[in-house]
Amino acid sequence: MNAGSLEFGDHGAGDGSADLVVIEDEFGTALVGTDDALDQYMASLGMSLVPVQSESGAVLAQMTDAIFGGRAVRSAYSIANHAQSVLSSPRPSPSAGAKVTYHRMVRDTGSGRILSNARIPDPGVAAMGLGPQAVALIALEAAIAAQFDEIHEHLDVIEDKVDEVLRLAYAEQIGDVYGHHRVLVALVREIRGSHALTATDWLTIASLGVDLAVGVERLRTHAVKQLEILDREAGPAKRAEQLEKMLRTNRLADTLRLLVVAQKSLFLWQKLRLEQVKVREPEYLDQTIVSARDRLHEQFRADIDLITKLREAIDIHAVLRTTEVHHMFVGRTLTKLRVELDELLTEFVRARNLQLSEWGIAEHAKIADALAAARDKAGQIVVGGRRQLARGAAGVAAWVDPKEPDGSRDDEEAHEADEERWIKRQ
Repeated sequence: MNAGSLEFGDHGAGDGSADLVVIEDEFGTALVGTDDALDQYMASLGMSLVPVQSESGAVLAQMTDAIFGGRAVRSAYSIANHAQSVLSSPRPSPSAGAKVTYHRMVRDTGSGRILSNARIPDPGVAAMGLGPQAVALIALEAAIAAQFDEIHEHLDVIEDKVDEVLRLAYAEQIGDVYGHHRVLVALVREIRGSHALTATDWLTIASLGVDLAVGVERLRTHAVKQLEILDREAGPAKRAEQLEKMLRTNRLADTLRLLVVAQKSLFLWQKLRLEQVKVREPEYLDQTIVSARDRLHEQFRADIDLITKLREAIDIHAVLRTTEVHHMFVGRTLTKLRVELDELLTEFVRARNLQLSEWGIAEHAKIADALAAARDKAGQIVVGGRRQLARGAAGVAAWVDPKEPDGSRDDEEAHEADEERWIKRQ
């Protein structure tokens, strides 16, 4: 292809404007650019984008004029797909900055098709009044906005259950969750429309930050504490009873839904705090950005940890083990509970946009698994195996993993009693 067949963006090669700004941070990648530039960049890297709106309307308008030559642009965010590594990775050094690169689309002059997204030097944003602080602020706000999917369905599902959930979680101080959420959404919407956050407006919500933060932690703690009622050594009927208590009596589903709403409100408050400091205490904006990034990282990490623990608990407590294959009736109930829990956790992951890896639902052990385990005990199968196999599934299970002599009968009788009570309840 000859040199005359290429052109840069919608301008000449000597034009200092860019088509795309890429801002990378620990949570993912913020993108600001023209429609076709965003689409091409996403397609070239296989990125999944979450459309976001910048709350710093004035800053984005300034960036549009300074970097994009006044062209219409939009913003989006690609959440990092390495969420699990957050648990094992050390916290990055506190910084208000982010890695920023500038790109111009290289097009075929004949077809207009974008061929690549060439990286170009910094077009002199500092000289235009857009320093690293402004870019970091846009990246942080984009990251915050991308942390949550639409939560209207969560508001509708649990509105009449909020007081009960807050009582169970000892989080009553969080107050009117829905009222606070509506006020914060309205204020953020006004700022997005280039309205000023007045001192009076800020005073009405300033104290909400602490209450929301404490409420979020208590809701998450309540969810984690549900794991304490699960007994690894219990029989299948008792485990089913414990899982039902976790879901019904202790309202795990409503707790996780309310946690999403409370976190969303907390991050809306953080956005307003950033706006307040930017306008009234600009000398402290850097440290406020660092503080907000820390809070975002803590919530991100805590939610991944919560989901990981709940998933592990389901795999352990909601499936029949090799020695329990004969508990088929309870097995059906455990299946229903397992599916319900899986759907609940999937809903939470989607609402929080955590980008966790796929997780397959664990399956019950089968008679074939018990037989296979029995065959592994090759030295014993000739002597006693056939006699046990003749006794059916219960005999196989008991033989594969026999209890200690002094407690075996008591444990088996207890499990049978649990199952009888369970069947009567159904």
